[in-house]
Amino acid sequence: MSFQITYKKLLTINFYHHYFLDDGATAFDINSTLKAEQLLKYDFGNFLRIFPSEQTSQKLQGHKIIVKTETSGISILISAEETAPSSGIYQPFIPLGQTESLLFLVYVTDAFFENYSTVAANPSIPYFFSNKKPSTEGGSLRYIDLESTTNPIEDFSISQTTYESFFNRISEKERIGLFAILHLEMAGDDTTIVDGNTRNVLNNNGTIQNPAPIYKIQIANRSTIWNYINPVDNSLIHTTDPTTLPLVKNGIIGYSFDSKERPSAQPYRLVFEKDGGGNIIKTISEIFIN
Repeated sequence: MSFQITYKKLLTINFYHHYFLDDGATAFDINSTLKAEQLLKYDFGNFLRIFPSEQTSQKLQGHKIIVKTETSGISILISAEETAPSSGIYQPFIPLGQTESLLFLVYVTDAFFENYSTVAANPSIPYFFSNKKPSTEGGSLRYIDLESTTNPIEDFSISQTTYESFFNRISEKERIGLFAILHLEMAGDDTTIVDGNTRNVLNNNGTIQNPAPIYKIQIANRSTIWNYINPVDNSLIHTTDPTTLPLVKNGIIGYSFDSKERPSAQPYRLVFEKDGGGNIIKTISEIFIN
């Protein structure tokens, strides 16, 4: 008996950035309606690129897996067959073991990324997003977010030892400019004890989940002190110090002084004020007005 072979969604990974998605001072994910509206004009490809590692690329070909790039992230589709005719239950056509994993590498492509983000574009140790805790992580590990959970990207850190354990899976070329590593195992850890959610890719019996799991990476936008500058003599007209205001691409951050509404800051001109030890104590946006 022959079963029909088709492609089914294995998983989705979304990449959200508040700078591009927030509506002024309103967070894009405050409700589902606003989120849907903001995503209509969003494309994560404006600041990030994601690629399977060289080893994972070979695995994708061998298991007939397709990576589909979308405006909010990527979806991974796999050749599948029904476990029985008309059952509606699918399994990979070429079986994937529960300990099989996929490794994806994330790179920042926007030169101004650090100006509007709370994290560096090329951290010394890349951020790590996974549903499986590496054996080299002795302490706690923040598991990759689902669409229903949100944690600061700064929490997704790993030790140098853990990063080095991935060296043999990532070529020297792939390490250059690496922002983040995504590592998803078919089974993953039991994360229900963490927040009540599962994070495994496949069901325990090896069948494809319906609906497919949705994972995400969410990056916060930077807030700065806004200095309004006279372009004639570069003198300071007004400052919001010590108050900081968020940088956003869409919507309006309302700010006024001298009974006039003033323009919002843009991420293209920042000044960093440092202490005697070279530590940044203030981040300032300069806005030139007449």
